[in-house]
Amino acid sequence: MDLRKEFKDVCIVDSGCRIEYIRVAVPEFFGYKPENLIGKKFTQFYTNIDGTTSTLARAIHNGERFVDYVQYLENDAGRMVKQIEDIYLIKDGEKVLGAIEFADYDVEKDIILSKKEASLSQVDDDERPTMDSMIGQSQQISQIKKKIHKMKDTDAPILIMGESGTGKELLARVIHNLSQRKDKPFIYINCSALPENLLEGILFGTKKGSFTDAEEKKGLFQAANGGTLFLDEVDSMPLGIQPKILRTIEEKCVRPIGGTEEQYLDVRIMASCNKEMDQLLKLSTLRNDLVFRLSVLQFFLPPLRERGEDILLIADYYRKQYNRMFKKDVREFSPDLKKLFINHKWPGNVRELKNVMEGVYPLINHQVMGEEDLRNHWLKRSGDVERKRRISQNQIREFRESKKPLKDYLEEREQKIIRQTLEACGGIYGEAAKALGISPQLLKYKLTNRNREL
Repeated sequence: MDLRKEFKDVCIVDSGCRIEYIRVAVPEFFGYKPENLIGKKFTQFYTNIDGTTSTLARAIHNGERFVDYVQYLENDAGRMVKQIEDIYLIKDGEKVLGAIEFADYDVEKDIILSKKEASLSQVDDDERPTMDSMIGQSQQISQIKKKIHKMKDTDAPILIMGESGTGKELLARVIHNLSQRKDKPFIYINCSALPENLLEGILFGTKKGSFTDAEEKKGLFQAANGGTLFLDEVDSMPLGIQPKILRTIEEKCVRPIGGTEEQYLDVRIMASCNKEMDQLLKLSTLRNDLVFRLSVLQFFLPPLRERGEDILLIADYYRKQYNRMFKKDVREFSPDLKKLFINHKWPGNVRELKNVMEGVYPLINHQVMGEEDLRNHWLKRSGDVERKRRISQNQIREFRESKKPLKDYLEEREQKIIRQTLEACGGIYGEAAKALGISPQLLKYKLTNRNREL
């Protein structure tokens, strides 16, 4: 199972925007249980949308169309996520009965900010990463642990470098939880996931009336006061906002958008990127003076392939974790599997190892996990990748040969697939809709009303 895959959720609302049906693949991504949403409006759960800004309300009341629309949702706990949505109206003739929304998101990349550790009362002790959470006995990990002890209580900015999946956010949380700031907020934000105009307001806050519909809102720098602000993927931060970030770090004060007064803060800055220092300094998208300011203290997390002695320790950690989660009794790894673990290059690092273990566990029913269990999983994934690559190449060639605009080409393909499915199901809308993974109402809409709306 790859945690970086995208999921498609479905939500159907009535003409008053009340939720009638919802299917959510990963409820914890949004922070709400789907069953608690039925009969209610999204505006009751997300603080950054209302009856005029909700995309579903705009579609129903104003007739607006939303295709591949980027929507940001922030719940009352301060957690913000991003999804890409398509919204279609459900009609009876010209009467709007409601709307259906299809949403895609990446469970790791699209968590924009999290205030999960904003207060100790919200976090159990076993959820707060400690030094023991950094599993490994290699020389590299041992040196990192020693360095943590020396740097944990300093206030200088920290830059954490390393490939994707090496555990950069985990390291930042460990440092925070060992420091004198451990009882204060740890605020996380993904700098690559927001456009500049949204990122500035989220980081620095806004004053009421500073722009149309602007509200008095505290930014993440203010929210992290006394604690830590973690800027993930800082090398993807919009160039225009970087001077203001640099000034805020250097002068330890922030001015909200539309404000006239400086607010002095006590915030420790940590940042991460998947490049090394020499690569960062060559980037045209990240100011060198900001790089130097963020990297007063530095950590580099080595890839898993360079710390082979830690691989089996990490695999055993997840064995115990998934035994509890899946209620299994896997007691050990076979010698052949241990060899396979050690020889694999782990391009996805610790995250890949975790995902591979999680993907195998639902299917295993014996006490010794063997090479065959993992090889089947890996070979299946490799086959899927190759098959998707071939399909993509064929689709690209077919599109080019059609010499049609992309929009027209995709619409024709969709209509073709729908009609072939309906024909295969004997013209029965319910069966065809089920085969396509959509509702009968949406199927009927696509066949009858969509061309008229386009």
